[in-house]
This record gives sequence, structure tokens and C-alpha cells, in this order.
Amino acid sequence: MVAILQGLSHLASRQRHGYWSLLFRANPSKLDYLLLVVGLLAALSAGIPFPLLGIIFGQLVDDLNSTSCNASQRPKPDVESGIQQKVLLLVYISLGNFLAIYIHTCCWSLFGERLISRLRRQYFKSLLRQEMAFFDNLPAGEVPTHLTSDMEIIRVGTSEKVGIFISSLAYLVGAYIVAFLKAPRLAGMLVFMIPAYVLMVYVGGFYIGKFTRRTSRHLAAAASIVSQSLSNVALVHALGADQRLESKVTNILSEAQKAALYKGTAAAIQFGFTFLVAYSANAIAFWQGSLEIIRATEGGVPDITAGAVYTVIFVLLDGSVLSHFSNLAAANL
Repeated sequence: MVAILQGLSHLASRQRHGYWSLLFRANPSKLDYLLLVVGLLAALSAGIPFPLLGIIFGQLVDDLNSTSCNASQRPKPDVESGIQQKVLLLVYISLGNFLAIYIHTCCWSLFGERLISRLRRQYFKSLLRQEMAFFDNLPAGEVPTHLTSDMEIIRVGTSEKVGIFISSLAYLVGAYIVAFLKAPRLAGMLVFMIPAYVLMVYVGGFYIGKFTRRTSRHLAAAASIVSQSLSNVALVHALGADQRLESKVTNILSEAQKAALYKGTAAAIQFGFTFLVAYSANAIAFWQGSLEIIRATEGGVPDITAGAVYTVIFVLLDGSVLSHFSNLAAANL
């Protein structure tokens, strides 16, 4: 398994600024490969139980519906026994899902922290190898400011949220497989969520990343001026430059505030479109689902049941997973 991941690392090295090359950067150890493999498998396993839960819930709906609506009802002990078996199955699946989530969260969190530690050491070694002229051309405070902000972005995009994204992607694939097996017409109508989320995430992520970088540049420039001023307070007062420096820092912070407001506006619009797609999918699902049930009762669609419609609604309307693309894109520096 380690050899396979080392091959992937060699392949990723061809793309200098790719996401995979970021994960394998700074000479990872065997423990890092192990954490990545276990975290990947556990994240994939964490996404599979949700479609299974939808199937069981749908079966429960069918059992209750057939018992309450049919004239010839099954004996009460049979109904209770079937429900108890399904409830126990739900408990077992939930416990397995909890274990998988716990494992992939621990693995990816530890992997991300170890990656950040290696990158910081590599960054510091690279700084020590630079000529003095390199530091003369940089404002004071810019190096530690970029080190802190950039490492935080990388940490967000390479820690536990990667496991969440992988498990959500596995859930999305499993959910659509189950949905097309249960109610193909209804599932086909809900496919529109995928391009809608992709468009929303990438367009919104582009502007959020753009204004985030702009804010970081302005804050780094302001921190540099403040650091130089505090280091030479006597000279600043002697030259009477305190008002000019204060005005310059204020203007830079105003630009940073504008960029932050634009970033917040872009994030709010993206968040609003998320709910727009979700509520639109709910409306279509309940409308088409009710029509499917009506056709089934009239004999037009004998394979469609209320439980099948409920399964499709349950597994698909909770499948808004592509928003996690923004977390991965933020780490692709």
C-alpha cells in the first residue's frame, strides 16, 4: 500500500503546484503514508452507511404503510419483530459509521498537523539559505505574516475537512446509485443538483479566494509598516512622520476591510444559492414523489412504493457535498 502511494507521489510531482504534490511535500514519513491510507479508507467507509440507512427507513415506511392501509393486516407480533430487527440494524450501522468517522477525523487531523510542521521546517531552512539581499527587499514582518496565514489555509485544506469531503463524495455516489435503483424518474430529476453545486462552488470559490488573497496582502503590508514603526519609534517621532504613517496604515486597512467585505458578500451569495438549490430540490422531490405514488396506486408504476420515494428523498436531499470543494481549492497554493 505504501508503494502504491509512493507511486502516486511520484506522479503528483510532475504537477508542481497540484493538490497531491502538496500532500506529499516535505519528505513525508511512513507514518504519514499510513495515516493517509487509513484516513482515506475510513473516509470512504464513513460515506457508505447513509444510503443504507435510507434503504432501511424506506423499508420501515413500506411496512408501516402496508400494515395501516391494507385490509388484510399482518399479525401485530410480526410487525413488531420486523421493526425491531430494522431498528437494531440501524443501531449497528450507526455505530460502524461513528467508528469510521472517528478514525478518519483523527487520521486526517494528525496528517494535516504533521504536514504543517514539515512545511514550516522546510520554510525556515529555505529562509536560512537566502542571501541578505533577499530580506532587504522585503518589508519587515511580511515573512512571519505570510507564514502564519498561508499555513493556516493549508491546514484547513489538508486536515479533517479532507476526510469530510471524501466521505461526502462516497455518500453522493452511493446515494445516486440507490436512488436510481429505487425510483429512476425521480432520481433523474434530482441530478440537476450536481451541475448546480459545481457551478456555485467554483464560481463562488474563485471570488472568495481572490478577495482572501487581496485581504492577506493588505494586512501583510499594514503589519510591515507597524512593525517598522514600532522598531524605530524614536526616529519616527524625531522626523514627525507619525501622522503620515498612521494615515498610510489607515488607508491600507481600509482597503483590507473592503476586500474582506467583498469576500463576505461572495460567501453569503454562495451560501444563499446553496439553500436555493436545496429548497428547489425539496420542492421538485415532493411534487414528483407524490405523482409517482399516485401513479403507483392507480397501477401505472407497480414497482414504486411510498418507501422507495422516501428513500430517494432521504438520500439525495442530504447529499449537498460539493461545497467541500472550496476547502480543497483553498489549500491548492
